Amino acid sequence: MTRSAKTLLPWLMIFGASICLRTGIASLSPILDRIERTLAISNAELGLLTTLPVLCMGGLSPLGHMLERRLGLKRSMIMALALLTIVLLLRLDGGSYGLLLFTAVGVGVGDAIIRPLLSGFIKGEFASRAPAAMSVYAASMGVGSAVAAFGTPRISDATGSWPLGLAFWALPTALAGFCWILWREDIAAPARSASQPSLTISRSGILGLTLFFGLQAGINYVAIAWLPSLYGAFGYSDHMTGFLVAIMMLFQTGISFGMHVIMHALKLTTIKAALIFSGLAILGSLSLLLAKPVPWLAPLMIGIATGGLFPVALLQPLDFARDRSEATRLAGLTQTGGYLLGGILPWITGLLIDQLGVVSALLTLLTGSAGLLAVVTVLIQRTYQK
Repeated sequence: MTRSAKTLLPWLMIFGASICLRTGIASLSPILDRIERTLAISNAELGLLTTLPVLCMGGLSPLGHMLERRLGLKRSMIMALALLTIVLLLRLDGGSYGLLLFTAVGVGVGDAIIRPLLSGFIKGEFASRAPAAMSVYAASMGVGSAVAAFGTPRISDATGSWPLGLAFWALPTALAGFCWILWREDIAAPARSASQPSLTISRSGILGLTLFFGLQAGINYVAIAWLPSLYGAFGYSDHMTGFLVAIMMLFQTGISFGMHVIMHALKLTTIKAALIFSGLAILGSLSLLLAKPVPWLAPLMIGIATGGLFPVALLQPLDFARDRSEATRLAGLTQTGGYLLGGILPWITGLLIDQLGVVSALLTLLTGSAGLLAVVTVLIQRTYQK
């Protein structure tokens, strides 16, 4: 391998693995109506297809670290990408709801392994370039979401098969795995501390950070999963609904990628940014009232809000950590509970849709979640003041 190839390979590894973190979920949302018609299932059952992966991401987040200690980072990552490839290929059989549920769990397990491994890879391989690598990581996840949401209905139409549209995303996952196979891992293990000192933040403070992470994640997942159904109820085509979700994800990616610049330019602290973007989340949810005459407004507003809230949620634990080890521990605590909370909200939305209809249910849940997020942010502000 040439020197330039060795330099480029780690960036391709981050790009490829990061894209795969979202395609398994985002590819479902534009064609949920087709799945519902084909399998004759309820909205609550549909909601489980996007809820289960997120629950696995939360509940199984320690799995990546456990596998890395036993198998090494490279083999653990290849195993996770192989798992993702297999379960996505299994979606070729679109006649079984049970099989789709199984693949949803497989996507969640693969994601739960990959996320901590990617963080460790960036810390170990990029050193002073870690901020740039993290930017590629965050942006690639958004690109994967947008491409999957935009491309799945078009692939489904071109092939005449929505299962093939879902299974297509096994291809980039396999390519990402090939990049990781080419990498030579340094197998020297870092030193690990046997003790875990007490955290400087109270339990109530940890609960606040967890709720913040879970609510902002839930708003994002609900929007990705159910906005297509909302626009479908208004008579928009699958292509148009996929395009609108792609708009949301592209703005989300752009804001996340440039969040550091935004905070520096406006001289925002983490908590001030949390307050501002929580307010934007409320405005974005209320803009659903104009979803029929102005279809692009809600995806634009929600994309901007969630694009700012996600990096803020990642920054908050760092503000209360004394060192890198404590930051990793606190981030793990908040993200485990946060992903579990965020994963439940799309399922709850499905239950509400069955009772209230898609328009009323989405408006109620998103506005309520955004309002609760603002309240939690005010409570977190008190923790900062302590």
